[in-house]
Amino acid sequence: MSSQRWAAAALIVLGLGVPGCTTVTSATEAPQEKPAKVEAVQGKNVKSVTLTEQAVKRVGVETTTVAAAATGTVVPYQAVIYTPDGNTWVYIVAGSRQYVREQVTIATVGGNAGTEAFLSAGPAVGTTIVKTGLIELYGAELGVGK
Repeated sequence: MSSQRWAAAALIVLGLGVPGCTTVTSATEAPQEKPAKVEAVQGKNVKSVTLTEQAVKRVGVETTTVAAAATGTVVPYQAVIYTPDGNTWVYIVAGSRQYVREQVTIATVGGNAGTEAFLSAGPAVGTTIVKTGLIELYGAELGVGK
């Protein structure tokens, strides 16, 4: 009787373990789309990042436009990203849910409690840029998390 109990226990354990070790996919289940597609930009040392609609919502991407200032152009300071080498960048909207990093030169930071970056070089007035979600775009561009 004891060997029968061991055999029964072994079958139960094996039976419980097998379903947990396999992945079952339905024939009708679509493959999951990657949240970001990263592609080289011809003639530039940066990559474009194209997000899915769902990724844009999850990241909370918000945009604004580059405005005119007396000394050049102005963007929200939160729209500027500093890379480890000390350079400053913004992400421009290059297409539908497509973003490309563009280098900027900050002349001064000021405005209402230091919330504006006055640029001496960068995208033209009226260019749409990202103001929220740029850290996630930068991470996607560099392949962080792969």
